[in-house]
Amino acid sequence: MTKTPASVSAVLVFLLLNALVWLGFAIILASGVHPSMPVSNQVRWIMAILAFLIAGALLGLCIFLRRRNRIAYFLTLGLLLVTSFLTVTDQFGLSDLIVLTVMVIPFGLLIKDRGWYLQRAA
Repeated sequence: MTKTPASVSAVLVFLLLNALVWLGFAIILASGVHPSMPVSNQVRWIMAILAFLIAGALLGLCIFLRRRNRIAYFLTLGLLLVTSFLTVTDQFGLSDLIVLTVMVIPFGLLIKDRGWYLQRAA
């Protein structure tokens, strides 16, 4: 498996898209324009900081996944699983469905191509 499968490239694109979604959400939270945010500035800033951290983590994991890092593979699976679970535990709407789809597709593709990610890079 020396050639990179197309599904691996798709995972990287979906992870970058996911990071972009989290970054946009963080900016919306930080600017205070989210229509249903609590009045507390502390809660809003904590959520914005966490969203920025998730976006950064996804970018970092994307870089390490390109290098076939085993730890990044498992951390990516874990992060996608946790964020997917947290997405469905709140009020679920159309935007949540879109975000969940952007998280579940790379999760499935990561599992499908686990052999490529877990083999030693040549």
